Amino acid sequence: MRTEITVFLGSVSAVLWGSMLHHAAAEPKLPVLGTDRVVIVEQPVWTSFNWASFDQDKIVSWGDYQYTIYWGADRVLTVARRCLTSDAVQRVRLDDHVLAAGQPEQNRYDGHRNTVVGISPGDGRLHLAWDHHGDDLNYARSRAGLLTEPPERLSKTDFEPQQAVVPGAPQQVTYPRFFNGPDETLYFFYRSGGSGAGNIALFQYDSDRGRWDIISDRLFGLEGVYPAWNNSPSRNAYMHDLLFDADGRLHITWVYREAGRSWASNHDLHYAFSDDRGRNWKNNAGVPIADTRLGQRIVLDSPGIVVCEIPVFSWLMNQCAMTMDSNNQPHVATYHMAEPFRPEVLQHNPPLDEQHRLNYYHYWRDPQGGWHRSQPLPMPLPRRRPMIIAAPDDTMIIYFSTNEGFQAHVARAADRWSQWKTMHLTGPEFTCHDATKPDRRRLRDRNILSFTADPNGGKPERGIAILDFRLERLLEAAWRD
Repeated sequence: MRTEITVFLGSVSAVLWGSMLHHAAAEPKLPVLGTDRVVIVEQPVWTSFNWASFDQDKIVSWGDYQYTIYWGADRVLTVARRCLTSDAVQRVRLDDHVLAAGQPEQNRYDGHRNTVVGISPGDGRLHLAWDHHGDDLNYARSRAGLLTEPPERLSKTDFEPQQAVVPGAPQQVTYPRFFNGPDETLYFFYRSGGSGAGNIALFQYDSDRGRWDIISDRLFGLEGVYPAWNNSPSRNAYMHDLLFDADGRLHITWVYREAGRSWASNHDLHYAFSDDRGRNWKNNAGVPIADTRLGQRIVLDSPGIVVCEIPVFSWLMNQCAMTMDSNNQPHVATYHMAEPFRPEVLQHNPPLDEQHRLNYYHYWRDPQGGWHRSQPLPMPLPRRRPMIIAAPDDTMIIYFSTNEGFQAHVARAADRWSQWKTMHLTGPEFTCHDATKPDRRRLRDRNILSFTADPNGGKPERGIAILDFRLERLLEAAWRD
């Protein structure tokens, strides 16, 4: 039984620096909120990409330091540490790890080959994964105590050699991600296989033993037949962010993709949760659907997982964003067309002259299990994936990159997120491709939105910087009449 969704038809208005023009060719030069702090990490860096919507996580903090990971200008994997008390930045180049080394030249321009970082405070280690698009797993970690007893200077010797996560773990890796539970236990997952035929492997780190345990080598099965896409016999589940709530429940939202050749085959918003750290999974109604300990998997026909029907040819984007509110309920930001559009000739992307049909949408679950959807929210072109975060009062902030800098759509919980205002966070000097993931601990503990971006406005010579915004100031600006 599919969950009935409620659509809120509110309004979208410009605020201070916002624009009411959807997909306008040129916006007026309006004031911007501006950053509270900018810390240049390094420039130049690798010119083709250093950000992806699936960078969970890209920037993390512990104690007095903040850590990020990226490709240097010569394609060398680089770890940077920012001192939060002085803003001093140290960098260490891991010369053994070079983007697409030994592979065809075009692979060095493949934006799937992202970099992610995680932390296990229990043993003070930093964990790294990098450079995948159907490749063997690239994973390494720091020595124990690097985070909890930080050295005065970072060194290459602080990092152990590349190693396996679990012997015999699935390979053909793409989209690795690290995330933590409320007790700071570290988890790791990635796709094994391809976009039309992929599985998800999920792992949990034991900091007492300094080792990983596998939860499931196939959390999602590719089985089933999907009539709406030529009876497609296999698929891949594309995750939004995997997140624990404050009570330890693990939430996942995803879309299925039936064919790698086009995201026109993406369909439906799906949801499941686990109360035992990913072993046993339940659908939206709380009915068990898969016990990984018995080798069971979430599959296309698992009951009650579709919480909003979004048909193929809606050009529903995969791998966007999710956050949790104070009621432990998930909120999703994604984009798609309001009505399906089927081109005469199917390509990977919709035709450029039809992309104005795409809009951002906000989906959320209420404590009774009902799902709701916002009105269409403006999405400037060229299209880019959004990020969504929750303020302490459950104001939702959907931020995204544009050619004119970072912008945000903002809505209050008091209005049930039905009244949206649009604001400019930065000018065009800051940008990146797709919204970059935030430092979740600084957001939670300090009410500071902190993420990395290119400080060179997308010019051929790119850099990497950390941008900080105080949420209090951002919200005051958003609701100033």
